[in-house]
Amino acid sequence: MNRGDRAHATLDDEVERVRLEARHRFGGFVLDRVNPGSYFLNHRREPLDRRLFEEAGDLGLLRFSLPVGAGGDGRDKLAWGVVVEEVARLSRDPGFAVLLDITVEITELILSSGRPELIEAYVPDLLAGRRFGVQGAYENRDPYDYRSTARLEGDTWVLNGAKRFLAGARFADLFILFLRDEASNDMLAFAVEKDDPGVSALHMDTMGMHTMGLGQVVLHDVRLPAWRLVWRADALSELNTYARIRRTMSACGVLGALDGVVDACVESLASRRRGGRPVLDHSNVERTVGEMRMLLQSARATVHRALDGTRSPGRDPHFDEFATVAKHRTAECALRVGRLVMGLQGGEAYMSAFPWERFMRDVLGLVSGQGSQETLLIQLGQRAIVDLEGRRAREDAAERSVARCADAWWALHAVEQRHAADTSGIGTPGIGTSGIGTSGQGALADAVREVVAAAGLGENVAPDRLDALAALLDRAHTLLAAVRSGQRPDALPPGPAGLFEGRLAEVAERAWALVACTVAYETGLLNRLVRPATAESLPEDLAEGLLRVLGDASLTRRDDAGRHVVDPGLRRVLVGGPRAAAFAARLRRTAVAGARLRAGTLDPVRTMVPGCGGEAPVLVDALVDTLLGRLEGLPWTLDGPGARVGCAAGDGGRTAAHLARHIPFVPVLALEPEQVEVEVDSPDRGGALARVDVRAGERARFAADDGLALAWLPAGGRTAEGLRREVADAARALLPGGWLVVPCPLPPGRRLGAAAARLELAVLGGALAPGIDVEESLRAAGFGQVRAEWADVTLGLRLVVGRRP
Repeated sequence: MNRGDRAHATLDDEVERVRLEARHRFGGFVLDRVNPGSYFLNHRREPLDRRLFEEAGDLGLLRFSLPVGAGGDGRDKLAWGVVVEEVARLSRDPGFAVLLDITVEITELILSSGRPELIEAYVPDLLAGRRFGVQGAYENRDPYDYRSTARLEGDTWVLNGAKRFLAGARFADLFILFLRDEASNDMLAFAVEKDDPGVSALHMDTMGMHTMGLGQVVLHDVRLPAWRLVWRADALSELNTYARIRRTMSACGVLGALDGVVDACVESLASRRRGGRPVLDHSNVERTVGEMRMLLQSARATVHRALDGTRSPGRDPHFDEFATVAKHRTAECALRVGRLVMGLQGGEAYMSAFPWERFMRDVLGLVSGQGSQETLLIQLGQRAIVDLEGRRAREDAAERSVARCADAWWALHAVEQRHAADTSGIGTPGIGTSGIGTSGQGALADAVREVVAAAGLGENVAPDRLDALAALLDRAHTLLAAVRSGQRPDALPPGPAGLFEGRLAEVAERAWALVACTVAYETGLLNRLVRPATAESLPEDLAEGLLRVLGDASLTRRDDAGRHVVDPGLRRVLVGGPRAAAFAARLRRTAVAGARLRAGTLDPVRTMVPGCGGEAPVLVDALVDTLLGRLEGLPWTLDGPGARVGCAAGDGGRTAAHLARHIPFVPVLALEPEQVEVEVDSPDRGGALARVDVRAGERARFAADDGLALAWLPAGGRTAEGLRREVADAARALLPGGWLVVPCPLPPGRRLGAAAARLELAVLGGALAPGIDVEESLRAAGFGQVRAEWADVTLGLRLVVGRRP
C-alpha cells in the first residue's frame, strides 16, 4: 500500500486550490449581484446589466489572467478556466461566465497586436469593465470568401458588410471584426466602436441565451483611421489562435453549468417520495444519477486536460485538438444530462419557471458557438488525416535523405572505378577474377558508367583528386570494418572537407554523411538519440565528429536545452520492428557492397540481395498484416489439411524463419542451396507451432508434390530465364487457390538512385534486368489475378502476387 507522503501535487490538487480561491474572491459577487433577477431578465429577453462587468473589473475578475505588464494578475489559462467553470457553476445565468471570458480574450487580442495606440485606447477601460468588447468573424462562409470587406482610401479604411451571432452585441461598445481586404483578399481585423458612423447593432431573436445580448452588427461605409487596424496581414492566424482558446473556455462555461444543474437536480429530488419511498432510493433513479455523474466527470477530465495543455511549449499555435475534443465532449455530455434531468423531473422539466427547461435551451446555444458539433468532428478528422500524412511524409523524407547519402556513396565508388578502368584499359578492376563472365563484366561496367553520368561526375577528375578520393574511401572502409568488428575508434577520421570542389565536393560530403550515419547506428548512438541525450558512452572525439557530420546532414539537431536529438522522421526506423531491421540491412548492405566492388569480390550474396535477409521482416509483415485479407481465399487455403508455405529466398533461412513466426501453425519449407540451421522463436517457446523444414542441395527447388498454400520467391538477383523457370516450378508446387508472392526491387524515381540501385544489385548477385516483366512471367505460368499488391518507394521494394486457379 502507498502510505507515503504525497510530495507531488496532482492536476486535481491544483484545480481544487484555484476553485477555492475563485469561490473566496468571486463567489459572493456571483451569488449576491449576478443571480438576483436573472429569471426575469431571461423571461423578458433582456440582456445583462453592463454595470455587472464594471463591478467584476473592480474585483479583479477581468484582469485575473492578463499579463502583469498590462495591469493583469498574470495567472495562466488553467487557472482562468477553473475560474470560468466555478463562476458558471455558481451562476444561474450560464451566459455570464461566457461573456466574462469573451471580453477578457478581446483584451488579449488587442494586446497581441502590439500596437500602442490600440492598447492605450482600449485596454485600461476593458480591464476596468468600463468597456465591453466582442469578436465578430462568423459569416457561415470561408474566410477568404467573406462578404464583409475593407478597402483603403488614402489613409482611411472603409468597411462594409455584416456580422451576425455576436454574443454581447446589444450592449458591447467595442467590436474586433474580421473582414476581407478587397485589394489583397487577405484577412484583416479592425477595432470598431459602436458609436462609429455607419455601425448598427441589431437585436437577434434566439431560442435561448436571452441575457447574453446576442445580436448582429451591420457596417455601412464605416470610415476608420489607420490606427484602428489590429493586424496588418494574416489576421486568419490570429483568429485561429483565438478560436483555439475560446473552445476550451466555452467548454469551461458548459462544464460549470453542467455541474450546477446536476447538483440542483439531485437536491430537488431529495424531498420527493414515490410509492412510499424517497425518490432517490429507487434503483432506476440511482442509476440515472450515476450516469449523470459519470458524464460530468468525463467532461471534467477532458476539459482539465485541455486546460493543462495550454501550458505546453510545443502546442500548435493555430489548432488545439484537446480543446476541440473538450468542446465537443462537454456539449454532448450536457445534452445527455439535460435529457436525463427532464426524465427525472417529469412535467416540471417543461415549465419555464423551473431551471431545467432553460438549461436545455441555453446549452443548445452554447453548443453552436465555436463550431457546431459536426464541424468539430470534421476538423478533428481533417487534423488526424493531415497529421498522419505529415508524419509519413517526414518519415519518408528522413529515410530518403539517408538513401540520397547512399546514392552519393555509390557515386564516389563509381567515379573511382570508372577512372581506374579508363587508366588500365581493361574495364572495371577485379571483374576478371570474380567468376561472373564477360557478359557480367560488361553489365557491371555499364552500371558504373550510368551512376557516374547520373551523378553529374562525367567530366575528367584530376589525378591528384583521384588519389584523394581513393584515400578517402580507404579511410571510410577501414572505419566501417573496425566498427562492424566491435571496435570503437577514438575519433572520426578526416572527411572530404577541403579535398574537392564543385559537384564532387557536394557528393563527397553526402557520402561521408552515410559513413557517419552507419557508424552512429552500429555504435548505438542513433538509438540513444531517439530521446534527447548526450553521447557519453562513446569516445568524446568520435561522438563530436559524428554529431557534427550528422547535424550538417540534418539527421540530428540540438533541442532547446542543447541536447542532441535524432531527426523525428528517423524515429520510425530506430524504435525496433520490421522497418528497423530493413533500415539496418540497407546501411550494412551499402557499406559491404562498396567494399566488395573495390575488392573485386562479386560472387552472389543472397542474404544481402534486396528483398532477402534483413529486409525479409518488413516484407513478411506486410504480407500478413496488410495483404492476407486481400489475397482471395489464402487464409482458408492455409488452414487446409497438410498445407505448407514454401520459401525460395535462399538467404540462409532468414526469410523462412520470419514466415514461420508470422504463420506459426503452418510448416515452412526453406529451399536453400546448402543445409542450414534455422532458428525460430516459437510463440510457445517449444517449437510446436512454428517449424521450418530445409530442403538443400540439388533439390533446393519447388517440387510438384510440395502441396503449398503459399510460395515465396524473391526476384532480386535472378536472370530472366531463371525467374521464369522457378515461377513455373512454383505454379506446379501450389495447391489450387494457392498464391505466389514475388518480392521485387523497386528502383527509386530519381535517376541517380535508380542507377545506384542497379549497381548495388550487380555487385551483390546480378541485376534483375530492366527488361524482365515479373507480372508477365507469372501470367505465362498460368497464374491468375496477377498484380503488384504492395509497394514502398522509400524501401525500394514491391510485392507482385498471383493465384493458381
